[in-house]
Amino acid sequence: MKKFIVLIAMLMTGCASIGSVKDKPQLYDGKIPGDHASLARCVVDRLQADSRWVISSLQYKMWEYPDIAASEIYAHALHQIPEMYARTSPLNPDAVFDSSAPRPVIRAYAPGAYSGPEYSFTLLLKRTDNATVLATLKGNKYEGRIAWENLQTCASMFKKPD
Repeated sequence: MKKFIVLIAMLMTGCASIGSVKDKPQLYDGKIPGDHASLARCVVDRLQADSRWVISSLQYKMWEYPDIAASEIYAHALHQIPEMYARTSPLNPDAVFDSSAPRPVIRAYAPGAYSGPEYSFTLLLKRTDNATVLATLKGNKYEGRIAWENLQTCASMFKKPD
């Protein structure tokens, strides 16, 4: 009987973490010149146009938080999205899907642990003053590095001449 109880306890503790997303490591942060909404749109546009299939196949979600003057981008690989079906998958040549840029969803900011589907990276752009934002990028190293490079490129395009 004791072995059975121990087995059940081990099974329950092992299954307790299924479905929970572990917080990804922070890869980059820093002050960037520009507006959070414009930078977020620019980064997503550049990533969707990227020639590398790993990057261009990512699905992006954009959130805007007017209460804290911030924008956030979540990038999900196709296998990480729970609502992805064969009829809408970009990998299916017969699928009918919308390849347009994602529209930002306006919502209230709720600090705390992320509980959505697994993500490749997340980029939070929070306004610090009228000319700069604080950028924080968490996620996988490869996709995160490419997103950060695109953010730097977008920031240099929006930078006002001195």
